[in-house]
Amino acid sequence: MTSSAKRSFFTLLRYPRGPLAAISIAISAVLFTISSPLFAEVGQQEITLPQLSEVVCKSYIVYDRTKGEILISQNPDQKIYPASMTKIMTAALALDNLATDQILTVSQSAMDATTPNSTLMGLKVGEEISVSELLYGLLLPSGNDAANVLAEAIVTASGYTDPVNPLRSKLDLFSDLMNQKVTELGLLNTHFVNANGLHDDNHYTTASDLAIIFNYAVDHADFRTAISSPTHVFKATNKHTFDAWYVAKNTNCILTDPWILGAGTQVAKVVGGKTGTTIPAGTGMTLLSVDKNGDELISIVCGIPYETANRLTSYMAAVLNAGAQACFDKDPVIRATGNVMDNKPYNAAAGLGPSGVTGSIPTAVPTLTPTGSVTPAVSVTEPSAAQPTAAANNTDESSSFPVSIIKAHPVLSIAAGSILFIGILLVIVYFSVNRKRKRSRSGIRRI
Repeated sequence: MTSSAKRSFFTLLRYPRGPLAAISIAISAVLFTISSPLFAEVGQQEITLPQLSEVVCKSYIVYDRTKGEILISQNPDQKIYPASMTKIMTAALALDNLATDQILTVSQSAMDATTPNSTLMGLKVGEEISVSELLYGLLLPSGNDAANVLAEAIVTASGYTDPVNPLRSKLDLFSDLMNQKVTELGLLNTHFVNANGLHDDNHYTTASDLAIIFNYAVDHADFRTAISSPTHVFKATNKHTFDAWYVAKNTNCILTDPWILGAGTQVAKVVGGKTGTTIPAGTGMTLLSVDKNGDELISIVCGIPYETANRLTSYMAAVLNAGAQACFDKDPVIRATGNVMDNKPYNAAAGLGPSGVTGSIPTAVPTLTPTGSVTPAVSVTEPSAAQPTAAANNTDESSSFPVSIIKAHPVLSIAAGSILFIGILLVIVYFSVNRKRKRSRSGIRRI
């Protein structure tokens, strides 16, 4: 409320003139109330996604891996730099060659091959850590140190050597194994030179080739487990001597907040994926999802300009929604139950996941019995078929008009009630003050 409005408001209170004064006072009170921050609502606001035509990137593709067909695409065979999406191939080769419970030792050469500005999981030379933990460090925070450690171990496990040049490093040899897999998959527009995706002009792929690599990787159940984890809490090692020394967060924001796709999405579940960003490559993402008709979709977005890298989530959401809609239009039968929030993945230790029990949470403070034991003030009872929930017992009386309005709009109801109270109070003050003024003017005074 402005200072001039406040001065007018208090002037009218002191010197009310005419019947319009009460109306003016009431209007000022309304402005004062609705401008107060005391009744502000806090919460996530709805967002508007761009149209598919508004997505600015070098290429994209949505591939139906269940039916083996491309749903939508733009420049799918244009050469792009994959950045950290390279790690999809590194993870797949690790799962081909290593046991997940195998313990690896971090070498000096693996750490020397990282750059100061690259993403790391925080390994130390001499650290002993399992392949499973390294996969999480590779795929969630996109650790280049994890990629190098895995690459060296894969070369050792495969027994691969270069008899022509025996002095080549294991990291250099690993690129040969990557390109051998490229040939096996029948890819014609992909070539790798490192395990982590740091930029090199000879390190490239395409959106369509990347979809095939990702399709190969998701055949590994452990790969799916890792990419679908919103976070991962790392166990202690010989170099990090306490549990939870690092809590890694997935860089895929659609996995952590799938509601972004909107109420009208045909996506039933976001499984997970991998992001990748460098200045030359820009930013991109691969993503596995499940359509409402049950088909698994692979979505790839590549080459969003680095200057607009913060558009990655909204652009991928727009591409995914368009591909999911095209998929559902071809087979409009709902086979997957629930929405993306019902099917949101989680990561937890065995036995510590969701219990599947839905009940009310007591809000009253527990009371102590005379023996000192704690007795809950409110008991929690799981709804069952024999015991209908409160929602099922609602009657017309409990959902009457004023009650339902207040429940639906509590903030507006409080504001309206406050305005009404202030208005009534001001009218009483107005007439009381005017009555006293009239008596003083007439000269009549009661003794």
